[in-house]
Amino acid sequence: MSERYEWKQLEQDIAEVLAHAGSNRAIVDGVRPHLQRLLAQEELIPAEYRSPLPHKYAQYLLYKPEDESFSVIAFIWGPKQTAPVHDHLVWGLVGLYEGAVVEKRFRREVLGESAEPRYRLREVGEVTARKGDISFVYPPDYDIHGVSNPFDDVAITVHIYGTDIGKQPRHIHDVETGGLRDVVTRHDNEAPVYAG
Repeated sequence: MSERYEWKQLEQDIAEVLAHAGSNRAIVDGVRPHLQRLLAQEELIPAEYRSPLPHKYAQYLLYKPEDESFSVIAFIWGPKQTAPVHDHLVWGLVGLYEGAVVEKRFRREVLGESAEPRYRLREVGEVTARKGDISFVYPPDYDIHGVSNPFDDVAITVHIYGTDIGKQPRHIHDVETGGLRDVVTRHDNEAPVYAG
């Protein structure tokens, strides 16, 4: 059993990273060990937040500080549930807490002012992530991905983003046309599971 990682300690640890990191890459590298500690918490996600919704994955806000400099979210993926290809427009890390998911990475390429379509999405990688694995996102070149649970068991991912992602305007991308549309993916709970 791992030692409990208190939320206020996480807040201090991430504030320290943000105060000294000079780039998005430095932030994700600095926050990674703190997400690893969270993933080791056996009772991180209460039982009432461990089931997917019937029509889509569930998105539960676990914690955020008052200044919303980051947020911790649990995504609960039912078998065969998928998130559309999307961006974040902020740094973030994704850790596998339980089960497995498939992540596909994309890069948006400009084809030219007169081209039709003007953009295309090029798939640049695919990985199956399992318990304990951590990946990251940040703009502009490492920000677009799609996530799915093609397996028969529920999967749980824990994310840390550089804002309250449930309020963050971002985009869903069309892989076929290269187009995008605005979206805000709100949390499925009204208040954080853990108070600040």
